[in-house]
Amino acid sequence: MSTTTPSPLLSDSLRGLGLDAGTLFFALNYEFTRIEPKGLLKRFKKNQGAIDIDIACALYDDNCTISDIVWFKQLRDKAESVRHQGDSLNGKDRGEQAMYLAPLDQEQIRLYLDKIPAHITHIAMMANSYHGHPFSRVKKGEIHLSDDEGNRCFEVNLKQLPRDCQTLWVAHLRREVDDWHLTLQNLPLAAEDLATAAQQVAYELARALPIPQGL
Repeated sequence: MSTTTPSPLLSDSLRGLGLDAGTLFFALNYEFTRIEPKGLLKRFKKNQGAIDIDIACALYDDNCTISDIVWFKQLRDKAESVRHQGDSLNGKDRGEQAMYLAPLDQEQIRLYLDKIPAHITHIAMMANSYHGHPFSRVKKGEIHLSDDEGNRCFEVNLKQLPRDCQTLWVAHLRREVDDWHLTLQNLPLAAEDLATAAQQVAYELARALPIPQGL
């Protein structure tokens, strides 16, 4: 049976959260939501008439430098330890099995934690509305994280995000000696795309690094 512990203050080791630290599933599930484009020119742009949400994982080293980004433009990292299962353009195009509340998520990223290279110490999980539509405009939708046994540690309800939020730093994994520590961030970002969001997260991670003694 799956377990769910939704909390904006969630921060603990994966073992402390009751998760199997082997494989994690970072996933997105939302209902197809049509948006009427504004302006004559936008009416001719393909896929502008529906909300398109993308998820990504950015991998960082000890210095919070980006080592890899797994997203719709790059479905796997160099070590193939983080794998995107494919892009959905509107929450509907993956077929009926991928519709909201169905067994198959529209987008899913699998993290094989035992295969992640040793120099990777931080992993940021992010989401972005590709056309700039606020997440809260979806009819229904959520972002969640679970392990391969179905244990779910959080759900982010897209309808409950700030009304102008278009890019979100969802969660952060930090490598520990014998485990990973997970923090649910739920932090809106000013970035308009996932590549810029990864840079903003790098800045935030660097700010949180301890100051070396003697400086």
